[in-house]
Amino acid sequence: MMQHAHAAWRGKFVMRFSTSTMRNIKDRIPAGIVTDRAGTMPDLVPIRIRSARRTRWPAHAPGRVRSAWWPALVLFLLILGCAGRPLPSDRPARPAPSETAPTTGAFKPGQLPMIRIGLLVNRDSASLTGTGRFRVVDRASGEVIGTSSSGQIWSMQAKGAWIDVSAPGGAAQGLYTGPIQVNPLAREGRLKAADREYRGSMEVVSNKNGKLTVVNILDVENYLRGVVPPEIGKLKEDRIEALKAQAVAARTYTVANLGRRKALGFDLYGTVADQVYHGYSAEWPLADRAISETRGVIATYDGKPIAAQYSSTCAGETESIEDAWGGNPIPYLRSVRDRERGSDDFCNHSPVYTWRVEWNKNTLENILATRLPGLDPRKQGEFSLRSMSIKSRSPTGRVQQLEIKSNHGTTTLRSGQIRSALRRPVRGQPMLRSTKFDLKFRQNTVVAEGGGYGHGIGMCQMGAIGMAGQGYKYDRILKHYYRGIDLDRVYN
Repeated sequence: MMQHAHAAWRGKFVMRFSTSTMRNIKDRIPAGIVTDRAGTMPDLVPIRIRSARRTRWPAHAPGRVRSAWWPALVLFLLILGCAGRPLPSDRPARPAPSETAPTTGAFKPGQLPMIRIGLLVNRDSASLTGTGRFRVVDRASGEVIGTSSSGQIWSMQAKGAWIDVSAPGGAAQGLYTGPIQVNPLAREGRLKAADREYRGSMEVVSNKNGKLTVVNILDVENYLRGVVPPEIGKLKEDRIEALKAQAVAARTYTVANLGRRKALGFDLYGTVADQVYHGYSAEWPLADRAISETRGVIATYDGKPIAAQYSSTCAGETESIEDAWGGNPIPYLRSVRDRERGSDDFCNHSPVYTWRVEWNKNTLENILATRLPGLDPRKQGEFSLRSMSIKSRSPTGRVQQLEIKSNHGTTTLRSGQIRSALRRPVRGQPMLRSTKFDLKFRQNTVVAEGGGYGHGIGMCQMGAIGMAGQGYKYDRILKHYYRGIDLDRVYN
């Protein structure tokens, strides 16, 4: 493998290469953007040793968690095609990684899986430090580049296919093919990137775009400690069952999607593109307890880990996946009422259970001029809105087709495109909260009155909090939103 190239001789930069090194350099020439595609999920198959007979899950009482009871339980996971959050239609493409950055791959039943999280992607530079002593290593050669104390900052710069490494104080350490691995030396030591602390180790990888990717490597249970609070909030003791439901949903999504973004050199993004992950900085004692008490538990349907969709607030009724995103129906992702007989909606306490957005005509025209698909960017300043009308809705009342007429012609937006185009007129122009809305027109003003936040598929997080407050246990919460599922413990 490549040795680092920083030997100085009489003031000149000397590079030493082997034949394998030259092949490595050739392979690392930037090759453009690679898009990631998801595949299908094979069955979760229990196997009996020394027997060809088909085995079945043991009978269990309703609401109980089933444990995987054969030591040779095998789970073949490939790639799942659904994300835990809707992907904005205008999301930019991401670069492919170097060949020297393998992901953790498919989950092996009975073992606590490791995961690689893409924290910073496609960056020109990256800086890392630690809360205790840590070591910086060139993974390709095994060379220890340096060891530092708490707070000392190491810097990396992208230099084509190379990583330019600088020690604390700016002392140049040379160029490396990488990945550059950063490991805490103390068991409870943590590393810091972009003002957040993280458990586990870090890798800095040079991708084929000539940019850097920072990857956090840790086990799934510790990963969840940085996911559950950002996703559902730092809840109190009387809502711990909602934290447990979120832990199981997030764990299921994680296990099902190991290797999903293998082409990028990691498993999942640490953002809404997969699951929001803020590392150690986001941990919460009650969430830690919820994760511990559901350790290894995932949701399955017909022997497979489910596509564990969830969103903030459904505003009274969740959405069937085919009505939101098209494709075939999925039995456990059907529309369900967010209540039980005689009760109010479980999510009616949400601050976005109902909402109102108002645009003046000029503001809306400026937003649409930059957001409508297919417009010539050279003519954005000439955009004039003539009409906007809802053409179709799903059975739950969410807008499926929105027709916009302008001096550029007629544009029909569908489902997720609608939220992306109708940006809210506030700082940062965030997407419209949901597609569950009505439109009103008043002179030079357009008003959207709606409810909910997110795509509305699967578990309603604010509904889960409401159910927990009414005494429902986490298994009942999950089975309310994901109809027909089972809960299985796939590792201890």
